Amino acid sequence: MNSPEPAVSRKKNEPRMFVVLGIMLLSMIAGKYLLPSGRVGQIPGPSRGDIVLTADDLPDVLVGWEKQAFFPAADPIQVANIESWWVHSWNYAKDGRNCLVTMDQAQWVAWHELSACYVANGWVQGDRHVYEVRDQQAEIWHIVTVDYQKAGVGRGLLIFSEFGSDGTPMEAQYLGQAFESYDLEAGAVRTGQSVQKPADSWRRQEHPRVHQCQVFYSYSGELDSGTRADLIRLHAASREVFRERWIEHVKKSAG
Repeated sequence: MNSPEPAVSRKKNEPRMFVVLGIMLLSMIAGKYLLPSGRVGQIPGPSRGDIVLTADDLPDVLVGWEKQAFFPAADPIQVANIESWWVHSWNYAKDGRNCLVTMDQAQWVAWHELSACYVANGWVQGDRHVYEVRDQQAEIWHIVTVDYQKAGVGRGLLIFSEFGSDGTPMEAQYLGQAFESYDLEAGAVRTGQSVQKPADSWRRQEHPRVHQCQVFYSYSGELDSGTRADLIRLHAASREVFRERWIEHVKKSAG
């Protein structure tokens, strides 16, 4: 385990880590999930019904994080022969720390366990938590956090959740862990409110489309609880924007 680096060193290294992360995400899309040869149709992008997002779809400041850059989705023709992920990404920063915020559109019809994709790209998985978070509409979201390490890169924290084509929050896949009730404002698990469910209790939800929202933070040294809570809040806030944009898109497409 590496010892924590001085703040100045961390700020210098994080842009490099961010570049490495960006390359890793592209390789995840372009190198690991090839469609079977001869598969036809469902080209990513507007022809599939995907929403086209712009830099302004996320605000300049979101729960204390400042927008640094926007990375539009790739040309659909360039990604037509791969897994059909269509990814819009934003770089946000706070207190010298940078993270990647994305909305992923693909051909999922049920819960997609994103953590496995990072493992497939060389990240060694550590702790995984499923947090049950109640939003302002009293809906229960399952926010999954996963800690990773990768040789030559450092550590990473993945935060993700998903919603169906009608905006319904998706229930996370049960992987033998308790679902923990999480207070988003306090940034902490509610004591004594973890729920251990039997292995066959997962309710598979299916929709015509399922969309995935994630935050990934690459770092060295230690990750303090305050920063972890800030990243979870950023994820929850950005995902709600993405869901709102998607619902608007569906209504507009329906005429």
